[in-house]
Amino acid sequence: MSFYYRRKLRKIGKALLEASEKVELYRGDVLTKEALNEQLELAEKVRAASKDRTMELTQVEVLLNQFHEVLVRNGGKIYPVSTGTDYTEMVVMAAIVAGSIRSFFLQPFKIPTNSMWPTYNGMTAEVRAAEDPVPSLPMRLLEKVQWTWTYVIPAEATGEVGIPIIMQRSGDNQVEYGLRSRQRTVDSGLFGSGIWKGAADKHEIQVGNTLQSVIMPADFGFESVLLKTFFPEEAKLKLPRQDQDRWRVVFAKAARDGRIKSGPFGPVLMTGKQATEGKTMLNFDILTGDMLFVDRMSYNFVDPARGDTFVFRTNNIRGLDDQYGQPSQSYYVKRLAGVPGQKLRVGAQGELFVDGKIVTSPEPMVLNSHRAMDKGYYGYLPEAGGDRYAIPLQQDYAVTPGHYFAMGDNSANSYDSRGWGEVPAQDVVGKPLFILHPFTSHWGPAK
Repeated sequence: MSFYYRRKLRKIGKALLEASEKVELYRGDVLTKEALNEQLELAEKVRAASKDRTMELTQVEVLLNQFHEVLVRNGGKIYPVSTGTDYTEMVVMAAIVAGSIRSFFLQPFKIPTNSMWPTYNGMTAEVRAAEDPVPSLPMRLLEKVQWTWTYVIPAEATGEVGIPIIMQRSGDNQVEYGLRSRQRTVDSGLFGSGIWKGAADKHEIQVGNTLQSVIMPADFGFESVLLKTFFPEEAKLKLPRQDQDRWRVVFAKAARDGRIKSGPFGPVLMTGKQATEGKTMLNFDILTGDMLFVDRMSYNFVDPARGDTFVFRTNNIRGLDDQYGQPSQSYYVKRLAGVPGQKLRVGAQGELFVDGKIVTSPEPMVLNSHRAMDKGYYGYLPEAGGDRYAIPLQQDYAVTPGHYFAMGDNSANSYDSRGWGEVPAQDVVGKPLFILHPFTSHWGPAK
């Protein structure tokens, strides 16, 4: 019995010695010299007693009690340990560990847009007809686990629904139509509370003679909701530029049918659909983008390879500076289409050529090069807009030393190196490792 009790006393002594070290570290400068010396002398006696197996247990108990009493006098808020102090220390240590892991090993990253679809999902919409029932309250609460948000937007007036557009006349007197740009604003905060307000986009819809504003999460493709709601047949068309080409079909048909008109708020595309004040006009869900872990370690030992998906900082990409010349502070995820020295070109059928040969790996690049539309890969496009930093790929382009060429798998909806230039090698953060949320078919190791 004495063996087990002696071992218990040794554990108590060890705990007291650890507490003594903390008291000395945090309070040594405010204690008197006598008080600190008394504590240190008792600490030495406890260390010696823990090694002395011949010492009587009653003597060890007396020594530990003396040590405890001194620590109580000297310890302040360090000793004895309170629940609050213990909890605070645990939280601080957890934060330090989490910060270290994030800085050097794994970093969480949220996919904001659909530039990498269908490999990774940004925010996507599941659209229902206005008259369809919405998910029940229990189902909607369950969907929150998957970060799915239901939107049921009523009309603010009665009349035909119109979509505000812009019209541009080219040199040959041809008219081109486009959707009016969204306006960046802020949302109403967490659950409409005004707390933790975030970036949002304001879209506008004409209902009768009223211009109704619709606030959506920033960078969400609300235009796809309009397309699927008011032009469902065109939304199903499999076209290389996806929604861009589908809207062109909508505009061409509307122009022939006389449904592009000049309204009280400018040119408008009339949908032919009626809305009633207070009744549901738009009915859809927004599914969150993929959340993944980024491996920050591997690229410290090996260089990124062509075909990798990679995350990078954008503050040194001049093509992404804002209108005031301020650098972007975002992180992007794209696929590495070319490393220094490789020559890239996009062919007439959407193929990606690397050094004169069509890519043979990885699978998403191969599917894109074969325009596997049935699997969601619509082929590569040679350009992505942009200005003086743009690098279109109608002709061979050699990637410059110290840089990488980034492209999105969703080529028609990806603003990438074709539009804003190359990625400096020093700004590469890491490689997607694991998709941890939501729990869909994408969950698991990243492609």
